[in-house]
Amino acid sequence: MRARTWAIFILVNVIVSAAVVLTVLILWERVHNAHPATPTSTLPVAEETVSTPTVLPLASPTPPGPLLHTVQEGDTLLAIAQTYGVSIEDLMSANGLTDPNVLHVGQTLIIPVGGFPTPTVGAPSQSLPTPLPTLTSSGPPLVEIGQVLGSGDVTAEVVIVRNRGGAASLEGWTLSDAEGNTFTFPALTLFTDAEVRVHSAAGNPTPSDLYWGRVTPAWGGGELITLRDRAGNVVDTYIVP
Repeated sequence: MRARTWAIFILVNVIVSAAVVLTVLILWERVHNAHPATPTSTLPVAEETVSTPTVLPLASPTPPGPLLHTVQEGDTLLAIAQTYGVSIEDLMSANGLTDPNVLHVGQTLIIPVGGFPTPTVGAPSQSLPTPLPTLTSSGPPLVEIGQVLGSGDVTAEVVIVRNRGGAASLEGWTLSDAEGNTFTFPALTLFTDAEVRVHSAAGNPTPSDLYWGRVTPAWGGGELITLRDRAGNVVDTYIVP
């Protein structure tokens, strides 16, 4: 009788334990279904954007303006051309001149140094800058009689006068000999390293060639020619070969 009682007690405990375990499992499953696990989302990695620096265009240099020369008293076109190292033809073309012997004091000349620039189609016109100051002398004048050619022949006779110093105005200067033959220079400026040829015969004067208008020769072999300035001071002498 006692053994049967224990058997029934053990069986009841087993049933109760199983019921408790089953109840716990049911409750856990409900809770788990009611709160599902939130999946972990993987955020995309933003790509790093590398910015390229903006390259600004280089500014074009402003071309320099033309070189200008203001005509002073005694200036000649040849002397101005020799001073700047340009030809008389280019100087006349650049300024629309038709007569190389006609200049006006205060006139502004364009000096085509390096030749004429190639025109650009459609380029805007540019106004001329303020005229540059007139060139100053590079030192005291050093005018001399360089050579006498064709002496005794009026058609070939010529005296070459050179300047190896600063600019000199020859207006009123003279070439003379002991016999009283005297040539007087007109308004003429002789620049550094320039020369002028004085012909005894007649002709049309230019900035580089002057004509006396004689019908007989002025200079003979062994004769002394004297160059004097406007004040009558002796500048140079030369013995005709």
